[in-house]
Amino acid sequence: MSSVQILATPEARDALLRATEEHGPLMFHTSGGRVGGRQYPICLPLDALRLGVRDHLLGRVDGVPVYEMEDREGGVTCQARSYVLDIAPGPAIGFSIAAAPGKRFTLMPVGGEVCTDGSDTQKI
Repeated sequence: MSSVQILATPEARDALLRATEEHGPLMFHTSGGRVGGRQYPICLPLDALRLGVRDHLLGRVDGVPVYEMEDREGGVTCQARSYVLDIAPGPAIGFSIAAAPGKRFTLMPVGGEVCTDGSDTQKI
C-alpha cells in the first residue's frame, strides 16, 4: 500500500506540538475497513504499540506516522488520496493521548473515499 497525503488543521498541529512536547515522538493508529474505524485514530508515543503484519503506514502528518490495520479480509476496503487531521469535542478513544482536555483527534477523507467493493463514501 502506498502512503497518502495527510494534512492537518492549525488546531491539530498545535495539539500535535503540545502532545509531542509532553510525550516525545508520536504515532497514530487506525483500524482498517470503512470510514468509522479511521475517523478517530488513537495517538500514542511512537513505540507504544507493537505493529504487526496487518499494520501498514497510511502516511505521515507533520512527520508523525499514521498506521492503519487491514480489515479482517486482509485488505483495506476504502482509501482516499488525502486526509485531514483535525480535533473534535469528545474524550480520546481508549488509551489515546487527548488532543486537548475534552478533545480528540479526527481523521477525515478529503473528497470522499474510493472503496474496492465498488461503493463510494460521502464526499467532504
